[in-house]
Amino acid sequence: MTALEDRTIHYIVHGPDGAIRQSGDCALSLLPHYAGIYGEGFKAIEVPADQYRRDIDAHCYVLDGVITSKSIVLDVTEYTVRADGFDTVRLALPAGTSVLHAGEIVAIEDNVFEFTTDVLGDHRFSFIARAGFHHFEVTIHAV
Repeated sequence: MTALEDRTIHYIVHGPDGAIRQSGDCALSLLPHYAGIYGEGFKAIEVPADQYRRDIDAHCYVLDGVITSKSIVLDVTEYTVRADGFDTVRLALPAGTSVLHAGEIVAIEDNVFEFTTDVLGDHRFSFIARAGFHHFEVTIHAV
C-alpha cells in the first residue's frame, strides 16, 4: 500500500447494539484492527469527513451499517406531582432504558417509569437510553 492509499481517515468502532464505543483518526491500513480490540460483534468503519465530529458517540449510533442521528425520548423533561404519596408521574420509555438515581442504576423492565412521593421538593432522575436515543434527565417537582 502506498502512502497515498494509506491516508488518514476518521473512524468509529460500534457494537452489535449500534452504540459507538470509540472514534478518532487512524491510517486506513489500521482500521481492520480496531474492532478486534473490543471483541466479537464489534465493527470499525470509516466516517466521511462531513459526518465526523469529536463527540459523534453522543449524537449518533449505527443502524444497519449507517451512521444515524440519535432521537430524543421526551419533549418534556419537567413534571409536577402532588407530594401526597398517591399522585403519580408515568413515563413511557424505550425498551432498554435504565434510570440512575441515588447512585444506583436500575433497569426499567416494563418500559414505564413511575414516580410517587410524599417528600416535597425537586427530584432529579438521569436516564440511560439504548444506542438510538440521547441520554436524558427528568426533574419532578413535588408540591
